[in-house]
Amino acid sequence: MASRQSGITDKAAGSAKETLGNVTGNEQWQAEGKAQNLKGNAENESAKAQNRAEAAGEGITGWAKQTWGAITGNDSKEAEGRADRAKSDVKDKLNQ
Repeated sequence: MASRQSGITDKAAGSAKETLGNVTGNEQWQAEGKAQNLKGNAENESAKAQNRAEAAGEGITGWAKQTWGAITGNDSKEAEGRADRAKSDVKDKLNQ
């Protein structure tokens, strides 16, 4: 499973290594840094996509709870659905 934290760490380490390679003229460090930076970026984007998909699922579940609560007159289920949908919206915005 992809992790945003490890992706960000790889991006930072890769950028530092690539910069050090550029400064010293070390082509191996340049290449390794660039590869690590790209790997970190891909892992970060993958984790964000996974989090957005989870948020979408939670939003659908929340919509179903809210709708069921409204149909049956169950105010607490309707409120729970609204809360799930709001949580889903926040997660989605955090993973743009």
